[in-house]
Amino acid sequence: MSDEGAYHAWILARDKRDEEEAKEERAWRGERHRRMTRAVQAILSCNSVVHQIATGWVFHAGDMTDERKCWNLARAQHNFYELFKPETLADTFKRRMRMTRESFEELLDLVSADLAPNKRARGDFSSPRITLSVTILRLAHGTSFFELGELFGIGIATAHKCYKRGTEALCSLKDKFIHMPSTAAHIDECIASFRHRGFPNACLAVDGCHVPVEINDQYDRLQDFMSFKEFYSLNNMAYVDGKGMFRAVLCGWAGSSADGGVIKEMDFTSILQDSLLLKFPSLYMKLQCQDDNGRPYSFQVPPVVLADSAFGLETWQMTPYKADNTTTHGPQRRFNWVHSSARVVVEHAFGRLKGRFKLLLHSHRTSWNMGTRSILAAMVLHNYLGLKHDSFRPEWADGVEELGHVVPEVEEQLPGSDGEELGCALDIKQKLTTYFMQQVRPQRRPRNR
Repeated sequence: MSDEGAYHAWILARDKRDEEEAKEERAWRGERHRRMTRAVQAILSCNSVVHQIATGWVFHAGDMTDERKCWNLARAQHNFYELFKPETLADTFKRRMRMTRESFEELLDLVSADLAPNKRARGDFSSPRITLSVTILRLAHGTSFFELGELFGIGIATAHKCYKRGTEALCSLKDKFIHMPSTAAHIDECIASFRHRGFPNACLAVDGCHVPVEINDQYDRLQDFMSFKEFYSLNNMAYVDGKGMFRAVLCGWAGSSADGGVIKEMDFTSILQDSLLLKFPSLYMKLQCQDDNGRPYSFQVPPVVLADSAFGLETWQMTPYKADNTTTHGPQRRFNWVHSSARVVVEHAFGRLKGRFKLLLHSHRTSWNMGTRSILAAMVLHNYLGLKHDSFRPEWADGVEELGHVVPEVEEQLPGSDGEELGCALDIKQKLTTYFMQQVRPQRRPRNR
């Protein structure tokens, strides 16, 4: 055989060998693909969570004219779906969401228009239910954005965006659920809520509350946020009725701000004075008392606001006597006891607020605006759940200072109005002091047997 014939024979043998090797490789690859398909199908039939992971990157595309295209990593959402399944126990739902399922659904109807996803925004595919759930869970438990992302199958940045949108939607309901009494019927309703507390014609109680925070803003005067309790905080003022409902709030003041200074910025002095004294004199309460000689007399008590010693004494605002040696016994001590027994409702309102929404109880890192918005959103939810009669559970009060003991108040007594009005306020306060002492029933001595 010539050299040329030998070369052609070698070429044919090589091509045949390559064809057989390619055929074997195709058969091996086909068998491997079939085995992997069967394995994936078996896994997916056992756990739907792996389906979210195995599918990897999913392309979301809708109507090209209304929705922008983007790539979105599919994440596990089994915990979120389990919470809202019909078979989920009502106790489990309330323990996680701090409200009943009915209250949540009604709240969702109120804010769904503000939380509708923006189809033009890049990556904004969170439904109103997810956005509201993220907001409530962070307020209720202080859950981090990383944990919220793992729970709802979204990214950390998306969880932060949902919380921001959720708090803004809740704050937009402020005028609907937080408002001052403006009519005689509303004021009379507030007075009726205080009747069982022993202070006659009390209408509202006012106090402040410090929420611990770590401000992450580029603010050059962080010492302004250091409160008298020696931690960084935001000071919040509120007027509360006898049912523990917030009637007027001012949130987000620096922790070093005094309560008396903050209350002046609320500009409620003129509002209260006009509404409680001038518009509705028919709401004055007539009380019967006796002088030192035993002669009866009567006096009028206007609707009053109960405040601590950090506020000034007014005809419409009663403050306790200064704590010193002269008040350890006698009429002034009795007045302070009745006053504090009625005014404690505002302490309990802040306590239930922190107990239900643990984010406000412990220090958390936030910006000044976001911290203020979080507090206001929690107050709106507090009033909303109060109107829905959504009960507060006793175990939520663990670690809440306002529901345990009362923090000692500032002993400095700020002056109220000058001149004749202050004299009227002192006169009303002294007559109430005498009235409280005469209401005390003498204890009967046990009979000697």
